[in-house]
Amino acid sequence: HGLPIWSLYVPNRRVLAGPHLGSKLGCRDALATAGRGWLAAQPDAQIALLGDWNIAPTDADVWSVASYEGRTHTSPRERAAFQAVVDAGFSDVVRPHTNEPGTFTYWDYTQLRFQKRQGMRIDFALCSPALARRVVGAAIDREERKGKGASDHAPVVFEVEGGAA
Repeated sequence: HGLPIWSLYVPNRRVLAGPHLGSKLGCRDALATAGRGWLAAQPDAQIALLGDWNIAPTDADVWSVASYEGRTHTSPRERAAFQAVVDAGFSDVVRPHTNEPGTFTYWDYTQLRFQKRQGMRIDFALCSPALARRVVGAAIDREERKGKGASDHAPVVFEVEGGAA
């Protein structure tokens, strides 16, 4: 048996007043609804939802709360949509292993945010309860972000006890 992994990219809709924010939120609503169904039907399911969610779910997930006031990634509607996936039963398995202040996964190139340590945590590994219980370690590979031609995101990695299900 392999470990079901969903690689996600939830679009960044850039402005709160724009017409496209609804699709960003709708994506998460659909995922929360589907997730509740999956977990109810298969409580032992080993599911990992990994990727760029384009939401910083808490104030600790941004370098400056004031800088994101009234902008995307931190709005109450976006945070509620993310929380709906968590409430459906999926756990952030990385945060318990990387909860030091300033632990981010994304830094804007245009503002030299990486060099200034001004980032956001918007990339996540959300796991079903059965898989989350098997997670024994996790990290954000900040060193990978330093490389030539690197992405503006750092890899999020987690270790599972006992290998793939």
